[in-house]
Amino acid sequence: MGSQQIELILKDVTKTFPGGVVALQDVSMKLGGGEFVALLGENGAGKSTLMKILYGIYTPDKGSIILNDEVLSIRKPSDAIRKGIVMVSQSPQLIDKLTVAENLTLGLENVKPLGGFSTASKMIKEYSLKVGVKIKPEDKVWSLTYTQKQLVEIVRALMLGAKILILDEALTYLPIEERKKFYVFLQEFKRNGGAVVVITHKIPEALEVADRIVVLRRGRVSGELTRDEASLEKVRELMFAEAAKEITYEKLPGSVKGEKPVIKAKDLWVQGDFGVHAVKGVSIEVKEGEVAGIAGVVGNGQRELLEALIGLRRVDKGRITIDGLDVTNKGVGQVRKMGVGFIPDLPLRFGVSQDNNIMENIAVLFHRERFVIDWVEIQELTRDIIKTFKILTPSEFYPVKILSGGNLMKVVVGRELNYSRRALVAYNPTRALDEITAVQVRRIIKAKAKNERIAVLFASEDLDEVYQLSDTIYVMNSGKIHGPFDPETTLKEEIEKLMVM
Repeated sequence: MGSQQIELILKDVTKTFPGGVVALQDVSMKLGGGEFVALLGENGAGKSTLMKILYGIYTPDKGSIILNDEVLSIRKPSDAIRKGIVMVSQSPQLIDKLTVAENLTLGLENVKPLGGFSTASKMIKEYSLKVGVKIKPEDKVWSLTYTQKQLVEIVRALMLGAKILILDEALTYLPIEERKKFYVFLQEFKRNGGAVVVITHKIPEALEVADRIVVLRRGRVSGELTRDEASLEKVRELMFAEAAKEITYEKLPGSVKGEKPVIKAKDLWVQGDFGVHAVKGVSIEVKEGEVAGIAGVVGNGQRELLEALIGLRRVDKGRITIDGLDVTNKGVGQVRKMGVGFIPDLPLRFGVSQDNNIMENIAVLFHRERFVIDWVEIQELTRDIIKTFKILTPSEFYPVKILSGGNLMKVVVGRELNYSRRALVAYNPTRALDEITAVQVRRIIKAKAKNERIAVLFASEDLDEVYQLSDTIYVMNSGKIHGPFDPETTLKEEIEKLMVM
Protein backbone atom coordinates (compact mmCIF):
# COMPACT_ATOMS: atom_id res chain seq x y z
CA MET A 1 0.00 0.00 0.00
CA GLY A 2 2.99 2.28 0.46
CA SER A 3 4.11 4.22 3.50
CA GLN A 4 2.68 7.57 2.45
CA GLN A 5 -0.50 8.52 4.30
CA ILE A 6 -3.37 9.23 1.90
CA GLU A 7 -5.16 12.55 2.04
CA LEU A 8 -7.72 13.18 -0.68
CA ILE A 9 -9.75 16.38 -0.95
CA LEU A 10 -12.60 17.07 -3.36
CA LYS A 11 -13.06 20.86 -3.36
CA ASP A 12 -16.06 22.89 -4.57
CA VAL A 13 -17.05 20.35 -7.23
CA THR A 14 -19.91 21.47 -9.50
CA LYS A 15 -21.48 19.48 -12.34
CA THR A 16 -24.43 20.34 -14.59
CA PHE A 17 -25.89 17.94 -17.14
CA PRO A 18 -27.60 18.75 -20.47
CA GLY A 19 -31.00 20.35 -19.93
CA GLY A 20 -29.68 22.37 -16.99
CA VAL A 21 -29.86 19.55 -14.40
CA VAL A 22 -27.52 20.60 -11.57
CA ALA A 23 -26.18 17.29 -10.24
CA LEU A 24 -23.59 18.81 -7.88
CA GLN A 25 -23.21 22.32 -6.49
CA ASP A 26 -19.97 23.27 -4.68
CA VAL A 27 -19.47 19.87 -3.06
CA SER A 28 -16.40 19.41 -0.85
CA MET A 29 -15.37 16.17 0.83
CA LYS A 30 -12.27 14.73 2.49
CA LEU A 31 -10.97 11.17 2.65
CA GLY A 32 -8.02 9.83 4.60
CA GLY A 33 -5.98 6.62 4.54
CA GLY A 34 -7.28 3.99 6.94
CA GLU A 35 -10.78 5.46 6.69
CA PHE A 36 -14.11 3.95 5.64
CA VAL A 37 -16.61 6.58 4.44
CA ALA A 38 -20.23 5.89 3.53
CA LEU A 39 -21.74 8.28 0.98
CA LEU A 40 -25.51 8.47 1.38
CA GLY A 41 -28.37 10.43 -0.16
CA GLU A 42 -31.78 10.11 -1.76
CA ASN A 43 -32.10 8.99 -5.39
CA GLY A 44 -30.51 11.58 -7.64
CA ALA A 45 -28.69 13.37 -4.80
CA GLY A 46 -25.42 13.28 -6.78
CA LYS A 47 -23.54 10.44 -5.02
CA SER A 48 -22.54 8.47 -8.12
CA THR A 49 -21.84 11.65 -10.11
CA LEU A 50 -19.35 12.80 -7.46
CA MET A 51 -17.52 9.46 -7.49
CA LYS A 52 -17.59 9.28 -11.30
CA ILE A 53 -15.83 12.66 -11.35
CA LEU A 54 -13.19 11.31 -8.96
CA TYR A 55 -12.79 8.28 -11.27
CA GLY A 56 -12.60 10.29 -14.51
CA ILE A 57 -15.89 9.12 -16.06
CA TYR A 58 -17.29 12.68 -15.85
CA THR A 59 -15.44 15.99 -15.97
CA PRO A 60 -16.54 18.64 -13.44
CA ASP A 61 -17.61 22.12 -14.58
CA LYS A 62 -15.51 23.49 -11.75
CA GLY A 63 -13.75 22.29 -8.62
CA SER A 64 -10.56 20.40 -7.89
CA ILE A 65 -9.27 17.01 -6.76
CA ILE A 66 -6.24 17.20 -4.49
CA LEU A 67 -4.28 14.08 -3.47
CA ASN A 68 -1.49 14.56 -0.91
CA ASP A 69 -1.22 18.28 -1.83
CA GLU A 70 -1.05 17.55 -5.58
CA VAL A 71 -3.87 18.94 -7.75
CA LEU A 72 -4.85 16.09 -10.06
CA SER A 73 -6.08 16.28 -13.64
CA ILE A 74 -8.33 13.24 -14.02
CA ARG A 75 -9.85 13.10 -17.51
CA LYS A 76 -10.39 9.34 -17.82
CA PRO A 77 -10.38 6.26 -15.53
CA SER A 78 -6.77 5.32 -16.45
CA ASP A 79 -5.66 8.72 -15.00
CA ALA A 80 -7.42 7.83 -11.72
CA ILE A 81 -6.04 4.28 -11.67
CA ARG A 82 -2.46 5.60 -12.03
CA LYS A 83 -3.08 7.56 -8.83
CA GLY A 84 -4.42 4.48 -7.04
CA ILE A 85 -8.12 5.43 -7.32
CA VAL A 86 -10.29 2.52 -8.53
CA MET A 87 -14.08 2.20 -8.73
CA VAL A 88 -16.22 -0.96 -8.70
CA SER A 89 -19.85 -0.53 -9.79
CA GLN A 90 -23.01 -2.60 -9.20
CA SER A 91 -22.86 -4.11 -12.72
CA PRO A 92 -19.73 -6.27 -13.16
CA GLN A 93 -17.75 -5.09 -16.20
CA LEU A 94 -16.41 -8.50 -17.23
CA ILE A 95 -16.23 -10.41 -20.53
CA ASP A 96 -18.34 -13.55 -20.17
CA LYS A 97 -16.49 -15.67 -22.74
CA LEU A 98 -13.11 -15.28 -21.03
CA THR A 99 -11.79 -17.01 -17.91
CA VAL A 100 -11.39 -15.25 -14.57
CA ALA A 101 -7.58 -15.07 -15.03
CA GLU A 102 -7.95 -13.67 -18.57
CA ASN A 103 -10.38 -11.01 -17.34
CA LEU A 104 -8.05 -10.04 -14.52
CA THR A 105 -5.00 -9.57 -16.75
CA LEU A 106 -6.87 -7.86 -19.59
CA GLY A 107 -5.79 -4.26 -20.03
CA LEU A 108 -3.72 -4.21 -16.87
CA GLU A 109 -0.38 -4.14 -18.68
CA ASN A 110 -1.01 -0.53 -19.76
CA VAL A 111 -1.35 0.54 -16.17
CA LYS A 112 0.86 -1.71 -14.12
CA PRO A 113 3.48 -4.29 -15.17
CA LEU A 114 2.28 -7.65 -13.82
CA GLY A 115 3.35 -11.27 -13.83
CA GLY A 116 0.37 -12.09 -16.08
CA PHE A 117 -1.76 -15.16 -15.50
CA SER A 118 0.31 -16.58 -12.65
CA THR A 119 -0.12 -13.40 -10.57
CA ALA A 120 -3.85 -13.28 -11.38
CA SER A 121 -4.31 -16.96 -10.52
CA LYS A 122 -2.44 -16.59 -7.24
CA MET A 123 -4.41 -13.51 -6.21
CA ILE A 124 -7.84 -14.95 -7.05
CA LYS A 125 -7.04 -18.07 -5.00
CA GLU A 126 -5.78 -15.99 -2.07
CA TYR A 127 -8.76 -13.59 -1.99
CA SER A 128 -11.28 -16.40 -2.61
CA LEU A 129 -10.09 -17.94 0.63
CA LYS A 130 -10.23 -14.62 2.48
CA VAL A 131 -13.78 -13.79 1.44
CA GLY A 132 -14.98 -17.39 1.45
CA VAL A 133 -16.25 -17.20 -2.14
CA LYS A 134 -14.85 -20.10 -4.14
CA ILE A 135 -13.51 -19.21 -7.59
CA LYS A 136 -10.96 -20.96 -9.78
CA PRO A 137 -8.77 -18.87 -12.12
CA GLU A 138 -9.74 -21.12 -15.07
CA ASP A 139 -13.52 -20.69 -14.51
CA LYS A 140 -15.30 -19.01 -17.41
CA VAL A 141 -16.95 -15.77 -16.25
CA TRP A 142 -20.37 -16.74 -17.69
CA SER A 143 -20.54 -19.60 -15.18
CA LEU A 144 -20.00 -17.36 -12.13
CA THR A 145 -22.68 -16.09 -9.77
CA TYR A 146 -23.14 -12.35 -9.27
CA THR A 147 -21.27 -12.60 -5.92
CA GLN A 148 -18.31 -14.32 -7.57
CA LYS A 149 -18.20 -11.69 -10.33
CA GLN A 150 -18.11 -8.89 -7.74
CA LEU A 151 -15.17 -10.58 -6.01
CA VAL A 152 -13.34 -10.74 -9.36
CA GLU A 153 -14.00 -6.98 -9.80
CA ILE A 154 -12.64 -6.19 -6.33
CA VAL A 155 -9.57 -8.41 -6.89
CA ARG A 156 -8.98 -6.57 -10.18
CA ALA A 157 -9.12 -3.26 -8.29
CA LEU A 158 -6.49 -4.54 -5.87
CA MET A 159 -4.31 -5.83 -8.73
CA LEU A 160 -4.50 -2.34 -10.21
CA GLY A 161 -2.88 -1.11 -7.00
CA ALA A 162 -5.96 0.55 -5.50
CA LYS A 163 -5.20 2.78 -2.53
CA ILE A 164 -8.62 4.45 -2.69
CA LEU A 165 -11.41 1.97 -3.41
CA ILE A 166 -14.84 3.30 -4.45
CA LEU A 167 -17.77 0.86 -4.26
CA ASP A 168 -20.72 2.40 -6.11
CA GLU A 169 -23.59 0.22 -4.83
CA ALA A 170 -21.21 -2.68 -5.63
CA LEU A 171 -22.33 -4.67 -2.58
CA THR A 172 -26.04 -3.75 -2.75
CA TYR A 173 -27.12 -6.85 -4.65
CA LEU A 174 -25.11 -9.32 -2.56
CA PRO A 175 -26.80 -11.59 0.00
CA ILE A 176 -26.38 -10.25 3.54
CA GLU A 177 -23.94 -12.99 4.62
CA GLU A 178 -21.73 -12.36 1.59
CA ARG A 179 -21.82 -8.61 2.22
CA LYS A 180 -20.58 -9.15 5.78
CA LYS A 181 -17.62 -11.20 4.49
CA PHE A 182 -16.73 -8.45 2.00
CA TYR A 183 -16.85 -5.83 4.78
CA VAL A 184 -14.41 -7.87 6.91
CA PHE A 185 -12.14 -8.03 3.86
CA LEU A 186 -12.42 -4.24 3.36
CA GLN A 187 -11.57 -3.58 7.01
CA GLU A 188 -8.23 -5.32 6.38
CA PHE A 189 -7.66 -3.15 3.29
CA LYS A 190 -8.35 -0.12 5.50
CA ARG A 191 -5.96 -1.32 8.25
CA ASN A 192 -3.21 -1.47 5.60
CA GLY A 193 -3.69 2.25 4.96
CA GLY A 194 -6.25 2.07 2.14
CA ALA A 195 -9.31 4.32 2.00
CA VAL A 196 -12.80 3.06 1.14
CA VAL A 197 -15.88 4.96 -0.07
CA VAL A 198 -19.11 2.99 -0.16
CA ILE A 199 -22.26 4.36 -1.83
CA THR A 200 -25.27 2.62 -0.34
CA HIS A 201 -28.99 3.06 0.37
CA LYS A 202 -28.81 0.84 3.43
CA ILE A 203 -28.49 3.26 6.37
CA PRO A 204 -28.19 0.55 9.10
CA GLU A 205 -25.31 -0.99 7.17
CA ALA A 206 -23.56 2.38 6.82
CA LEU A 207 -23.94 2.94 10.58
CA GLU A 208 -22.32 -0.43 11.21
CA VAL A 209 -19.32 -0.29 8.86
CA ALA A 210 -18.42 3.37 8.28
CA ASP A 211 -16.06 5.56 10.32
CA ARG A 212 -17.78 8.58 8.84
CA ILE A 213 -21.02 9.24 6.94
CA VAL A 214 -21.30 12.02 4.34
CA VAL A 215 -24.83 12.85 3.19
CA LEU A 216 -25.73 14.57 -0.08
CA ARG A 217 -29.11 16.16 -0.68
CA ARG A 218 -30.07 17.70 -4.03
CA GLY A 219 -26.47 18.03 -5.14
CA ARG A 220 -25.06 19.59 -1.95
CA VAL A 221 -23.49 18.22 1.21
CA SER A 222 -26.30 18.35 3.77
CA GLY A 223 -24.16 17.02 6.59
CA GLU A 224 -21.39 14.83 7.86
CA LEU A 225 -21.42 12.55 10.93
CA THR A 226 -18.83 10.42 12.68
CA ARG A 227 -19.83 6.90 13.67
CA ASP A 228 -20.35 8.07 17.27
CA GLU A 229 -22.58 10.99 16.25
CA ALA A 230 -24.64 9.07 13.67
CA SER A 231 -28.04 7.50 14.23
CA LEU A 232 -30.78 6.27 11.89
CA GLU A 233 -32.93 9.34 12.70
CA LYS A 234 -30.11 11.85 12.16
CA VAL A 235 -29.07 10.32 8.83
CA ARG A 236 -32.68 10.18 7.60
CA GLU A 237 -33.15 13.82 8.51
CA LEU A 238 -30.03 14.84 6.55
CA MET A 239 -31.20 12.75 3.58
CA PHE A 240 -34.87 13.68 3.45
CA ALA A 241 -35.37 16.72 5.76
CA GLU A 242 -39.05 17.02 6.79
CA ALA A 243 -40.12 14.14 4.54
CA ALA A 244 -38.23 11.67 6.82
CA LYS A 245 -41.41 11.53 8.92
CA GLU A 246 -43.14 9.68 6.05
CA ILE A 247 -40.92 6.60 6.44
CA THR A 248 -42.87 3.76 7.98
CA TYR A 249 -42.60 -0.02 8.12
CA GLU A 250 -46.11 -0.59 9.44
CA LYS A 251 -48.03 -3.23 7.54
CA LEU A 252 -50.03 -1.69 4.70
CA PRO A 253 -53.79 -2.43 4.84
CA GLY A 254 -54.69 -5.51 2.80
CA SER A 255 -57.43 -5.87 0.24
CA VAL A 256 -60.12 -8.52 0.02
CA LYS A 257 -58.73 -11.10 -2.34
CA GLY A 258 -61.07 -12.58 -4.95
CA GLU A 259 -61.90 -16.22 -5.48
CA LYS A 260 -60.35 -16.35 -8.94
CA PRO A 261 -56.62 -17.18 -9.31
CA VAL A 262 -54.93 -14.89 -11.84
CA ILE A 263 -51.43 -16.43 -11.65
CA LYS A 264 -51.25 -20.17 -11.14
CA ALA A 265 -48.25 -22.51 -11.26
CA LYS A 266 -48.55 -26.26 -10.77
CA ASP A 267 -45.55 -28.53 -10.02
CA LEU A 268 -43.03 -26.31 -11.87
CA TRP A 269 -39.52 -27.55 -12.64
CA VAL A 270 -37.23 -24.91 -14.13
CA GLN A 271 -33.49 -24.97 -14.84
CA GLY A 272 -31.08 -22.30 -13.68
CA ASP A 273 -28.28 -20.84 -15.81
CA PHE A 274 -26.03 -23.89 -15.44
CA GLY A 275 -28.34 -26.75 -16.48
CA VAL A 276 -29.35 -27.73 -12.93
CA HIS A 277 -32.93 -27.38 -11.65
CA ALA A 278 -33.30 -24.11 -9.72
CA VAL A 279 -37.09 -24.54 -9.26
CA LYS A 280 -38.19 -27.94 -7.99
CA GLY A 281 -41.86 -28.84 -8.05
CA VAL A 282 -43.22 -25.41 -7.10
CA SER A 283 -46.99 -24.83 -6.91
CA ILE A 284 -48.31 -21.36 -6.16
CA GLU A 285 -51.39 -19.27 -6.91
CA VAL A 286 -52.17 -15.58 -6.59
CA LYS A 287 -55.75 -14.34 -6.68
CA GLU A 288 -57.32 -11.08 -7.81
CA GLY A 289 -56.47 -8.24 -5.42
CA GLU A 290 -53.86 -10.33 -3.59
CA VAL A 291 -50.24 -9.34 -2.96
CA ALA A 292 -48.08 -12.44 -2.42
CA GLY A 293 -44.47 -12.02 -1.31
CA ILE A 294 -41.72 -14.63 -1.62
CA ALA A 295 -39.07 -14.30 1.09
CA GLY A 296 -35.71 -15.99 0.69
CA VAL A 297 -31.96 -15.58 0.53
CA VAL A 298 -30.82 -14.69 -2.99
CA GLY A 299 -30.00 -17.68 -5.21
CA ASN A 300 -32.70 -20.07 -4.00
CA GLY A 301 -34.71 -20.15 -7.23
CA GLN A 302 -36.82 -16.99 -6.84
CA ARG A 303 -35.42 -15.31 -9.97
CA GLU A 304 -35.84 -18.44 -12.11
CA LEU A 305 -39.42 -18.94 -10.88
CA LEU A 306 -40.44 -15.36 -11.72
CA GLU A 307 -38.70 -15.51 -15.11
CA ALA A 308 -40.55 -18.74 -15.93
CA LEU A 309 -43.90 -17.20 -14.94
CA ILE A 310 -43.33 -14.21 -17.22
CA GLY A 311 -42.18 -16.45 -20.11
CA LEU A 312 -38.46 -15.63 -20.13
CA ARG A 313 -37.34 -19.07 -19.01
CA ARG A 314 -38.33 -22.54 -20.25
CA VAL A 315 -40.37 -24.86 -18.04
CA ASP A 316 -39.18 -28.51 -18.06
CA LYS A 317 -42.24 -29.82 -16.29
CA GLY A 318 -45.45 -28.39 -14.84
CA ARG A 319 -48.04 -25.82 -15.96
CA ILE A 320 -48.48 -22.04 -15.80
CA THR A 321 -51.85 -20.39 -16.33
CA ILE A 322 -52.77 -16.70 -16.39
CA ASP A 323 -56.49 -16.03 -15.97
CA GLY A 324 -57.10 -19.72 -16.67
CA LEU A 325 -55.24 -19.68 -20.00
CA ASP A 326 -52.28 -22.06 -20.33
CA VAL A 327 -49.18 -19.98 -21.14
CA THR A 328 -46.54 -22.64 -20.40
CA ASN A 329 -43.55 -22.04 -22.71
CA LYS A 330 -45.63 -19.69 -24.90
CA GLY A 331 -43.02 -16.94 -24.51
CA VAL A 332 -42.85 -13.52 -22.90
CA GLY A 333 -44.88 -11.78 -25.65
CA GLN A 334 -47.96 -13.90 -24.98
CA VAL A 335 -47.80 -13.31 -21.20
CA ARG A 336 -47.19 -9.57 -21.57
CA LYS A 337 -50.15 -9.25 -23.98
CA MET A 338 -52.39 -10.43 -21.15
CA GLY A 339 -51.51 -7.30 -19.17
CA VAL A 340 -48.77 -8.65 -16.91
CA GLY A 341 -46.18 -6.12 -15.71
CA PHE A 342 -42.63 -7.27 -14.90
CA ILE A 343 -39.86 -5.67 -12.81
CA PRO A 344 -36.76 -7.81 -13.45
CA ASP A 345 -33.74 -8.60 -11.34
CA LEU A 346 -31.10 -5.96 -12.22
CA PRO A 347 -33.64 -3.67 -13.97
CA LEU A 348 -30.89 -1.21 -14.87
CA ARG A 349 -29.45 -3.91 -17.09
CA PHE A 350 -32.55 -5.65 -18.42
CA GLY A 351 -35.39 -3.16 -17.94
CA VAL A 352 -34.38 -0.18 -20.07
CA SER A 353 -32.73 0.79 -23.34
CA GLN A 354 -29.91 3.14 -22.35
CA ASP A 355 -29.80 4.72 -25.81
CA ASN A 356 -33.38 6.01 -25.67
CA ASN A 357 -35.10 8.76 -23.73
CA ILE A 358 -37.62 8.32 -20.89
CA MET A 359 -40.69 8.62 -23.10
CA GLU A 360 -39.37 6.08 -25.65
CA ASN A 361 -38.61 3.62 -22.83
CA ILE A 362 -42.20 3.89 -21.66
CA ALA A 363 -43.66 3.74 -25.20
CA VAL A 364 -41.86 0.52 -26.13
CA LEU A 365 -44.06 -1.57 -23.84
CA PHE A 366 -47.37 -0.16 -25.02
CA HIS A 367 -46.26 -0.65 -28.63
CA ARG A 368 -46.78 -4.42 -28.09
CA GLU A 369 -50.52 -3.91 -28.19
CA ARG A 370 -50.92 -1.35 -30.93
CA PHE A 371 -49.64 -1.00 -34.42
CA VAL A 372 -49.40 2.78 -34.08
CA ILE A 373 -48.24 4.50 -30.89
CA ASP A 374 -50.38 7.37 -29.65
CA TRP A 375 -47.52 9.72 -28.75
CA VAL A 376 -49.77 12.35 -27.16
CA GLU A 377 -51.15 9.72 -24.77
CA ILE A 378 -47.66 8.31 -24.07
CA GLN A 379 -46.32 11.82 -23.38
CA GLU A 380 -49.12 12.43 -20.89
CA LEU A 381 -48.46 9.08 -19.21
CA THR A 382 -44.69 9.76 -19.05
CA ARG A 383 -45.26 13.18 -17.46
CA ASP A 384 -47.61 11.55 -14.96
CA ILE A 385 -44.97 8.90 -14.05
CA ILE A 386 -42.28 11.62 -13.70
CA LYS A 387 -44.55 13.58 -11.35
CA THR A 388 -45.82 10.61 -9.29
CA PHE A 389 -42.37 9.11 -8.75
CA LYS A 390 -40.56 12.46 -8.48
CA ILE A 391 -38.08 11.48 -11.21
CA LEU A 392 -35.34 14.14 -11.34
CA THR A 393 -35.24 15.13 -15.01
CA PRO A 394 -35.71 18.35 -17.02
CA SER A 395 -38.19 16.65 -19.37
CA GLU A 396 -39.62 13.40 -20.71
CA PHE A 397 -37.14 13.62 -23.64
CA TYR A 398 -34.12 13.24 -21.32
CA PRO A 399 -31.82 10.27 -22.20
CA VAL A 400 -32.12 7.58 -19.51
CA LYS A 401 -28.37 6.91 -19.49
CA ILE A 402 -27.82 10.28 -17.76
CA LEU A 403 -30.35 9.50 -14.99
CA SER A 404 -29.14 8.27 -11.61
CA GLY A 405 -29.60 4.56 -10.88
CA GLY A 406 -32.50 5.27 -8.54
CA ASN A 407 -34.29 7.55 -11.01
CA LEU A 408 -33.78 4.98 -13.75
CA MET A 409 -35.36 2.36 -11.49
CA LYS A 410 -38.34 4.71 -10.97
CA VAL A 411 -38.87 4.81 -14.76
CA VAL A 412 -39.04 0.98 -14.88
CA VAL A 413 -41.32 0.71 -11.82
CA GLY A 414 -43.63 3.50 -13.03
CA ARG A 415 -43.92 1.98 -16.51
CA GLU A 416 -44.58 -1.57 -15.28
CA LEU A 417 -47.15 -0.49 -12.68
CA ASN A 418 -49.03 1.43 -15.35
CA TYR A 419 -48.85 -1.53 -17.73
CA SER A 420 -50.13 -4.07 -15.16
CA ARG A 421 -53.79 -4.56 -15.99
CA ARG A 422 -54.11 -8.10 -14.63
CA ALA A 423 -50.93 -8.87 -12.72
CA LEU A 424 -47.48 -7.67 -11.66
CA VAL A 425 -44.48 -9.98 -11.27
CA ALA A 426 -41.52 -8.26 -9.56
CA TYR A 427 -38.09 -9.10 -8.18
CA ASN A 428 -36.89 -6.71 -5.45
CA PRO A 429 -39.18 -3.91 -6.71
CA THR A 430 -37.59 -1.25 -4.46
CA ARG A 431 -33.96 -2.36 -4.20
CA ALA A 432 -32.26 0.61 -5.90
CA LEU A 433 -34.63 3.14 -4.30
CA ASP A 434 -34.14 5.37 -1.27
CA GLU A 435 -36.40 4.72 1.73
CA ILE A 436 -38.98 7.41 0.98
CA THR A 437 -39.46 6.26 -2.62
CA ALA A 438 -39.49 2.59 -1.56
CA VAL A 439 -42.36 3.22 0.89
CA GLN A 440 -44.21 5.19 -1.81
CA VAL A 441 -43.79 2.38 -4.38
CA ARG A 442 -45.10 -0.21 -1.90
CA ARG A 443 -48.15 1.99 -1.25
CA ILE A 444 -48.82 2.34 -5.00
CA ILE A 445 -48.51 -1.45 -5.53
CA LYS A 446 -50.91 -2.09 -2.63
CA ALA A 447 -53.42 0.51 -3.86
CA LYS A 448 -53.33 -0.97 -7.38
CA ALA A 449 -54.04 -4.47 -6.02
CA LYS A 450 -56.88 -3.10 -3.91
CA ASN A 451 -58.53 -0.72 -6.40
CA GLU A 452 -57.80 -2.38 -9.75
CA ARG A 453 -57.89 -5.97 -8.47
CA ILE A 454 -54.56 -6.93 -10.04
CA ALA A 455 -52.65 -9.94 -8.65
CA VAL A 456 -49.11 -9.18 -7.44
CA LEU A 457 -46.35 -11.75 -6.96
CA PHE A 458 -42.99 -10.40 -5.85
CA ALA A 459 -39.78 -11.79 -4.38
CA SER A 460 -37.57 -9.76 -2.06
CA GLU A 461 -34.56 -10.36 0.15
CA ASP A 462 -35.79 -7.55 2.41
CA LEU A 463 -37.98 -9.23 5.02
CA ASP A 464 -39.33 -5.87 6.26
CA GLU A 465 -40.60 -5.24 2.72
CA VAL A 466 -42.18 -8.70 2.50
CA TYR A 467 -44.06 -8.09 5.75
CA GLN A 468 -45.09 -4.53 4.92
CA LEU A 469 -46.48 -5.36 1.48
CA SER A 470 -47.77 -8.95 1.52
CA ASP A 471 -51.23 -10.36 2.18
CA THR A 472 -49.68 -13.82 1.83
CA ILE A 473 -46.06 -14.90 2.40
CA TYR A 474 -44.16 -17.81 0.84
CA VAL A 475 -40.56 -18.81 1.51
CA MET A 476 -38.24 -20.19 -1.16
CA ASN A 477 -35.28 -22.31 -0.13
CA SER A 478 -33.15 -24.58 -2.37
CA GLY A 479 -35.68 -24.39 -5.19
CA LYS A 480 -38.64 -25.49 -3.07
CA ILE A 481 -41.51 -23.39 -1.78
CA HIS A 482 -42.97 -23.27 1.74
CA GLY A 483 -46.29 -21.69 2.57
CA PRO A 484 -48.65 -19.93 2.24
CA PHE A 485 -48.29 -18.09 5.58
CA ASP A 486 -50.44 -15.30 6.97
CA PRO A 487 -48.21 -12.30 7.89
CA GLU A 488 -50.70 -11.32 10.62
CA THR A 489 -50.18 -14.58 12.51
CA THR A 490 -46.68 -15.73 11.45
CA LEU A 491 -43.66 -14.41 13.35
CA LYS A 492 -40.67 -13.07 11.41
CA GLU A 493 -38.43 -15.53 13.28
CA GLU A 494 -40.38 -18.47 11.82
CA ILE A 495 -39.93 -17.12 8.27
CA GLU A 496 -36.20 -16.44 8.88
CA LYS A 497 -35.70 -20.05 10.07
CA LEU A 498 -37.28 -21.39 6.88
CA MET A 499 -35.06 -19.08 4.80
CA VAL A 500 -31.80 -20.47 6.18
CA MET A 501 -32.62 -24.03 7.26
